[in-house]
Amino acid sequence: MSARKTAKSRPRQRPDGRKARIVARLLPILALCAWVVTLWVPVLDSSLNSLHTKESTRIVVTSLGDVPRDLSDLDPKFVIIWSCLLACVISAWLVDRLRIWAWATVCLGVAVLALLINLMAEPPTLMWDGQDSSGRWIGGMEVASPVWGAALWAVGGLALIAAGICGLIGERQRSSERIRQDARSRLVARQHRTLADGAARLLPLMSLASWIVMIWVPIMDNQATDEEGVTLTSLGLNTTGLVDMSPGVLFAWTFVILSAAVGLSMDPPTWWSAIVVAFGVSLYFMLYGILAYPPTVRWRGETASGESISANIVGFPAAGVSFWALGSITLIVAGISGLIAQRQRRRLFR
Repeated sequence: MSARKTAKSRPRQRPDGRKARIVARLLPILALCAWVVTLWVPVLDSSLNSLHTKESTRIVVTSLGDVPRDLSDLDPKFVIIWSCLLACVISAWLVDRLRIWAWATVCLGVAVLALLINLMAEPPTLMWDGQDSSGRWIGGMEVASPVWGAALWAVGGLALIAAGICGLIGERQRSSERIRQDARSRLVARQHRTLADGAARLLPLMSLASWIVMIWVPIMDNQATDEEGVTLTSLGLNTTGLVDMSPGVLFAWTFVILSAAVGLSMDPPTWWSAIVVAFGVSLYFMLYGILAYPPTVRWRGETASGESISANIVGFPAAGVSFWALGSITLIVAGISGLIAQRQRRRLFR
């Protein structure tokens, strides 16, 4: 009887939300894997449509949009979603409080599904004409139809929405005592913030500002002719839009934005500051590569007498090089300051 009473008198353990938070962090990886697979597995394909013939051009849509001939043909909508998805996967393991992250992830999942529905409702089409072997004119229309990649796309969108919901549930299930302890720890940390801590948080903003300035201030520039020149900005070569972003530029933008957001919104883990230093150094190597192998454009024209002439137009360093170097230095200093601040914080709580 006493054993039963003892068993009944035990306090019921409340869920602390750990499982839900782990699931919330893992589901975006599933969404990313689905999008990686759809680089090769088409989302829409006109070859399965009844209007398709051997003579017509095939339309294939992947997670990069219409299959591009080169990187300058990338659809900006898909580039933005790829950037947001990568930022979502990385930030899930950096953020301690998942509430804001969870809402942003739900919005991203809804946007991914909305884009898929829009593609299926208004699929890409192509009117074509040509000649057969007998010389007769032929023609028709290509319409892209959903294939297996569309199901993977939908799985990715639903995984993002589920990740956001699990994040919200996990935050709600965290015990009030744990929240009070975290609040006390954060209050003590804020009261004892040092110069190094402030530099680690604010300097990535200066790096982000430098990259924004380089949208209009060229890194490499040479307007040798009135018709064509070489202009390299932080958005890519000869561009003022997102469509010409190379993978390197896209990676740099993603990490610069992520560094600024992490520095302002949370206390990052110990290894994050070391990654910021490594990224700042890698930006220097990128700049060295650009300066060592400057972008070139082949120019062709005619003289007054009608003679054909051609030349290689080479980009030369412009004012943007200084802003690039400034952005790299600030990230390196921010990472070192973060390591110093973490060491000071450990001494404080020792």
